Amino acid sequence: MEKYHRLYETICGMLHEARGVEITRLSADMPLQQLGLDSLDYMELMLAVRREFGITLTAEMFIDHPELTLGELCHVIVGQ
Repeated sequence: MEKYHRLYETICGMLHEARGVEITRLSADMPLQQLGLDSLDYMELMLAVRREFGITLTAEMFIDHPELTLGELCHVIVGQ
């Protein structure tokens, strides 16, 4: 569970830096789509996850699952 929390905090920090989203406004059940991310934001997220955790995410994952929540994304990554 610690990996999940570390991952969640890292992604929240990235969203805060990239989009100016207040971390207190984020929650695990928030769909990423609700944050208004563009393709560049998703690319930055994929690169950050690969750099920090050595896990490769694909654009198809985001395209195929537009309602993916922040928590679900973290669980997918932890499961890899």
